[in-house]
Amino acid sequence: MTNIFIANLDFGITSEDLRATFSQFGEVSYAHVVYDNKTKKSKGYGYVEMEDLSLANAAISALNGMEVNGRVLDVKLATPKEKRPQNINKPKESFKSKPSRPERSDRPSKPRKEVKEVKTSERRVMRPRRKRKED
Repeated sequence: MTNIFIANLDFGITSEDLRATFSQFGEVSYAHVVYDNKTKKSKGYGYVEMEDLSLANAAISALNGMEVNGRVLDVKLATPKEKRPQNINKPKESFKSKPSRPERSDRPSKPRKEVKEVKTSERRVMRPRRKRKED
């Protein structure tokens, strides 16, 4: 199995379009366009999985740099996360909590009230029924 990464996709391209495009070069076992979970719009990249490495390389060389709907495709072999080059210059900052504010000495401190624990009983809240719309 060869995993191919396709970047700079037009936002209207679907997984079926990717499958149809890459199936011209060989058998496609998986094609997927990545969508944003919140907006449900395409993120502009996707993945295709092909059975044969030589056919996948032929598809990569043919489709890399091709213009589709005004956007130049960037097609390359997908690399697993653990094999990606790490950015060495990136500072590794850990979360540091801010020091708590010192109490102000110019204000007298107020004694805090104790909160009483209240026993609650679960009750069903009855709401009025909604009126049906008459057509």
